[in-house]
Amino acid sequence: MRDVILCMSMSLDGFTDSDREHPGMAIAEGAELRQWKLDRISRAGAHLMGRVTYDQMSSYWPQSDDPYAAPMNDIPKVVFSRTLSDVEATWPVTRVARGDLATEIASIKAEPGPDVIVWGGGRFAGALAAEDLIDEYRLFVQPLALGQGRALFDQLPDSRHLNLIEAVSFPSGIVLHVYRPQRT
Repeated sequence: MRDVILCMSMSLDGFTDSDREHPGMAIAEGAELRQWKLDRISRAGAHLMGRVTYDQMSSYWPQSDDPYAAPMNDIPKVVFSRTLSDVEATWPVTRVARGDLATEIASIKAEPGPDVIVWGGGRFAGALAAEDLIDEYRLFVQPLALGQGRALFDQLPDSRHLNLIEAVSFPSGIVLHVYRPQRT
C-alpha cells in the first residue's frame, strides 16, 4: 500500500498561505534543499493536488525548463475537483478525482507503485489532514513570520499527535520537519 506524503512550506507561525506573502516563495531554497526535493519528487508515484494548485502548476510546468519540470510533467497527477474537465489536454498524464475524498485517497493508496506526494494548497492539504489521510508530513518551515493567513491544521476536528521522524536544517534557513501521525 502506498503512503500519502504531504510536502508543504509554512511560516514559523504555522501559515501555509497569506495575502501578505507565500511561504513557499519567500526564501530561496538553495542548492542542497533543491537537490533533496528533486531526489524525492523524482521517485513519487503520483502528484496529488487540489484545483487551485492544479491551475497554478499546469500553467507553468509544461513550458518550464526548470530542473523540477521533468518530474512534475512526467509523473502522473491527480487533481481533486468536482468542476474540472479535460485536464489531460492542459497537462498530460493528469486525471481528475471527483468522488468522496477518503474514498478517492483509499483507491489511490491501493494502486501499485511508489508513494504519492500531495502538493498544497492549504485548503486541500487541510482537508486531508482533517480526515487523517496523510501518512507523512514533510513541512518546510521558512524563517518568516506572517502574523495571519491559512493554517495547515485549521480544519482539524480535534487535536492530532504526530511523531517527529527527521529534522534537517538547510543553509537557506529553511528547516524540514518530517512527521508521521500517531495511529492507535
